Amino acid sequence: MTLKTKNIIIWIIAVVVAAIFIYVGIAKLAGSESMVRKLEGWGFPLWTRFPIGIAEIGLGIPLLIPKARKVTVYLILIWGILAVITYFQAGQFIQALLPVLLALLAGVILPLSKQKQAAT
Repeated sequence: MTLKTKNIIIWIIAVVVAAIFIYVGIAKLAGSESMVRKLEGWGFPLWTRFPIGIAEIGLGIPLLIPKARKVTVYLILIWGILAVITYFQAGQFIQALLPVLLALLAGVILPLSKQKQAAT
């Protein structure tokens, strides 16, 4: 795989994952009905939508900044573990697939970035 191809793949993954994080974070901050239902289903107080929404936006934006991407990917992996635990504790096993998918997608960036650096 060429360096250009790896770079394109990294950017596609970063943009898709960042867009999802930013969208979900904004939805939580805006108090969308589906997000309020999720928080209630997890047994979280409604005020937690603010720090959670800010954290999700805070994971989306730096994913688009190449120098911040590596640390952000590790933070997304931690977020994924916490999100899966939250869904499992609430008995929402199917819904846990989204954080797993997002964490795996973000995690793909790391080996691609290492291969990209080794090629330069």
